[in-house]
Amino acid sequence: MTMKKSDWENTVFLTSVADIEKLKNSKGSDLKVWGSGKLVQLLLKHDLVDELWLKIHPLTLGKGKKLFDNDTIPAAFTLTESVVTSSGVIIANYKRAGKVKTGTIGA
Repeated sequence: MTMKKSDWENTVFLTSVADIEKLKNSKGSDLKVWGSGKLVQLLLKHDLVDELWLKIHPLTLGKGKKLFDNDTIPAAFTLTESVVTSSGVIIANYKRAGKVKTGTIGA
């Protein structure tokens, strides 16, 4: 089901990648995605991600949803902030860092 109207004030429906690009390039607050893996995959596929906030939980659940799928374009990110919670969750902020450079894992 696709929504066509909303009771929220100032709601704008985006129907294409071009709509997302236009909004991303406009002035205003940052765009944030919470919990929509498919939308994140679309943004990664079209090089529309400037920053990643990842929460890594210390558990495995078996088969699940992918965040990075086969259509994700190569992109480099730099760790800008991280914290490990008392329960072992790693919260990491990565910002875009230009082109991908290959090599070895550094210290």
